[in-house]
Amino acid sequence: MEEIVVTARRREETLLDVPVAVSAVSASTLSRSNAIDLPKMAEIVPSVIISNSRSSGGGSIAIRGISSPSGVVGFEQSVSVALDGIQTSNGKIAQVGIFDVQQIEILKGPQALFFGKNSPAGVISVTTKGPTDELEVSGSLGYEFVGREWIGEGAVSGPIGQDFGFRVAARYRDLDGWLFNDAGQAPNPFYTPALPEGFAVLPGVEDNRSGNTELLGRVTLAYTPPRAFSATLKAFADRYRDDGAGSSGQNIGPCSGPRPRMYGIPDPFGECRADNHMTNGDIPVAVAQAIPLSRGDGRNFGATDFQSVSLNMELDLGAVSITSLSGYNHNWFRSDYGLDNTSFSQLYAVERDRINEYSQELRLSTDLDGPVNFLGGVYYQKTTRDVHQDISLGYGFYNPANDRVTTTDTVIEQDGRAISVFGQVLYEITPDLEFAAGGRYTNERKTHHQEVLYGFGSFNVVDVVLPGETEPGVINGRYEENNFSPEVTLTWHPGVNRTIYAAYKTGFKSGGFTAGLPRATTEIGDLDFGSERVKGGEIGFKGREGPLQLTSAFFLYNFSNLQVNAFDPARVSFVVGNAGSLRQRGFDVETNYEVNDMLTLHAAATYVHNRFKDYVGPCYSYTFPAGTTRGTAVPPPNCSFVNDTALTLQQDQDGRVPARSPDFSGNAGFQLTVPTGGLMLGATGDMFYSDGYWSSDTKAPSTYQDSFFRFNASLSVAEPDDRWRLLLVGRNLSNKYYLQYGMDRTGGASVPGNIGEQRGYVARGREILLQASFRY
Repeated sequence: MEEIVVTARRREETLLDVPVAVSAVSASTLSRSNAIDLPKMAEIVPSVIISNSRSSGGGSIAIRGISSPSGVVGFEQSVSVALDGIQTSNGKIAQVGIFDVQQIEILKGPQALFFGKNSPAGVISVTTKGPTDELEVSGSLGYEFVGREWIGEGAVSGPIGQDFGFRVAARYRDLDGWLFNDAGQAPNPFYTPALPEGFAVLPGVEDNRSGNTELLGRVTLAYTPPRAFSATLKAFADRYRDDGAGSSGQNIGPCSGPRPRMYGIPDPFGECRADNHMTNGDIPVAVAQAIPLSRGDGRNFGATDFQSVSLNMELDLGAVSITSLSGYNHNWFRSDYGLDNTSFSQLYAVERDRINEYSQELRLSTDLDGPVNFLGGVYYQKTTRDVHQDISLGYGFYNPANDRVTTTDTVIEQDGRAISVFGQVLYEITPDLEFAAGGRYTNERKTHHQEVLYGFGSFNVVDVVLPGETEPGVINGRYEENNFSPEVTLTWHPGVNRTIYAAYKTGFKSGGFTAGLPRATTEIGDLDFGSERVKGGEIGFKGREGPLQLTSAFFLYNFSNLQVNAFDPARVSFVVGNAGSLRQRGFDVETNYEVNDMLTLHAAATYVHNRFKDYVGPCYSYTFPAGTTRGTAVPPPNCSFVNDTALTLQQDQDGRVPARSPDFSGNAGFQLTVPTGGLMLGATGDMFYSDGYWSSDTKAPSTYQDSFFRFNASLSVAEPDDRWRLLLVGRNLSNKYYLQYGMDRTGGASVPGNIGEQRGYVARGREILLQASFRY
C-alpha cells in the first residue's frame, strides 16, 4: 500500500505513526468523486457535514456532530480550515472552490495545540500541489449532464533554473443549474394603491435554473536549494458568481396547504418539500431602486471574490529547524437576494461583506540525538470585517417622503486580534514509547461597532441612544479572554506500522458578537456570546498487517457553552447564546484491504453519541391563534412555556442530540484496476450511509432528515503511465436530496395554529460527469 504522509502535528509523519485521529483524502479520491468544493468533499468522510448557505455566516462545518450555525455575522466555526497552512474559522470558506489538491486531512477532535485558534471540533487541512521536478503540462475537460455543467482545468509545472520551481494552475466552471427556480411573473398580492405603480407586478426570473460560474487560479513559486533555507509562495484567487444567497435555499414546510405562505399569502409557484425545485423571485425594478444599496435592476445576484496568499519559509540547521508561515485571506462578498424563499421576495436583503485575515506563525522544532525534543512557537492573527446591510422586511415599510422601502440600513465593523504561544515537549522513554506534553496560551480581543444609518417604524433608532450607549443609533462592544489549552499524549509503537496512543486534549473557541436589527431596547447583551470549551480524551490504534490496514479511535469529550443561535421570526432577528454542556462518546474506524494488485476494498464508520445537558433553548417558530390565552394555549411538540403567564416558548434540550449529528454514519467501497490490451481499465464503487439527524438547531419537525443511502461509481480507461484518461463519474446515483442545514424561514410564521415554515439547504442530486484528461 502507498504510504500516506500527514502533517497533523506540524511535522511530516506517516498516517500510521501519528497519534491523532485523522482521515486523509487523496487527489485521486477527490477526482473520482468529482469533489470540487468542501461540501462535496465532506460527503466522502463519515461524520463530516458541510453546508453552504451563501448568506451572512457563509456555511456550517460539522465533524463528529459538533458545528456552529451559519446564519449570522460574527459566529466562527468550531471546525477551522487551513488552506496551505493558513487557517480560518469563518464559515464563508465553505463557499470557496478547491482544486489542484495534493491531499486533504480531516483532523477529528480538539486541535488547539498545533493550529492557531478556534478548532475545538477539528481541522480540515488542505494542501495543494507544488512544483514538479520536470516540466509537466496537464489538463482536463468535463461535462456534467444533469446540471449541465462544464469544468475545465489546466496546470503547468516544472523547474526554473537549478533551485527554483513553479506551478500555475487554473479551473473554470460553468453550472447551468441543478436547482430549478419556479418563480413566475404574476400580479403582486402585496401591492396597494398607496405604493408606486412599479410595485404592481412580480417579474418572476429570467432563468429557471439556479446556476453559477467560477474561475479559480493559483501560482506557486518554490525555492528548494540543497542548502538549509527553503521557501514556498502560493497565491490563490477565486471569482464566483451566482443568482444570490436566496437561490441556494428552499421551502421544506410544514405548509398549511400545498403552497408555502408569505405573511399568510400562498406562493402560486412554490412547494413544500426538499428536492431540486425552489422559488426565489426577482423584485420589480421600482422596488430595487427604493433600496439604495442594491444594484437597482431587481435581479437576485451574488458574487464572491476570495484571495489567499501563503509564504512558508524554513531554515533547517539539522538539530534545529525554524519555520515562518505568513498568510493573508481576503473575502469580498456581495449579494442582492430574497430573504423569504418565495416568488414574492417580499423580504429582500442587500449585503456587502468584506473580510481580511492576516496571520503570522513562527515555529521552532528540534531533532536532537537525545531522548528529549521540543516544538514551540508564537501565532498572531488580525481580522477585520466590514458589513453593510440594507434590508427591507416588506412594502409596509415604504416611505414616500424619500421613495425608500428600506426597513433598516446598518453598518457593522468587527475587529479581532489573537496572540498565542504554544509548545510541546517530546520525551522518548524507550525507542518504541513516547510521551508528549504541551499546550497553547491564547489572548484574544474583539470589538464590535454597529451603526444604524436609516430605519423605519420601530427600527428607526438613528436618533435614539440605545441602552448602555452614548451615541445615538450605535451599539459598541468589547470582548477579551485568556485561555490555556493543555494536551498530553502517550504513544507506543509495538511493531513496525503499529501505533497505540492515549491522549488527553482540550480546546477553545472564543466568544464575540453577532449583528442584529436594532430597536429602541436593543443592547450589546442581546448580541454577545461567550466562549465554548472542550476537554476529554481518546485512545487509538493504527496498524498494517500484510494487505490489511486499520486505523481506529475511541473518544470521549465534554463540551461546555457551545455557541448556538436560532432565528426568531417574530423579532426578525437571531437569538444567540451558549448551551449548557454536551457529552460526546463514540468511535471512528477506517480500513483498507488490498485483495491483490488490482482490487482494493475500503470501509469507514463513525458512531457518535452526542447529547445536551443543562440546556434550555428557543423553540422553533409557532403562531398561536388569535384570542389564545395562557390558560387555553397548548404548546407545539417538544416545546413548553417559559412561565405561567406568557405565551413565550422554550425548548428543553436535555438528553437531546445537537443539530447535524447522526449517531452512525459510514461508507464502503472498492477500487479496481485491470491492465488489458496496453491500457488500464478502472472501476470504483462507493456506498454511503447516514443515520437520521436534525438539520436545524431548533429541531422543527420538518427539518429532520431521515436516514439515507447514497451511491457513487466511476469507470475509467487510461494509458499505463496516465498520459491520458477518460473518466465517467456517477455521484449520488440514488438521487437523494437530503438536508444539510435547516432553519426558520423569514415570513413563514404567518398561519395561526401552525408551526412556522422552514427553509432548507439541500445536497445536490444525481450527477453524471464525463471527463477527459491528459498529462505530459
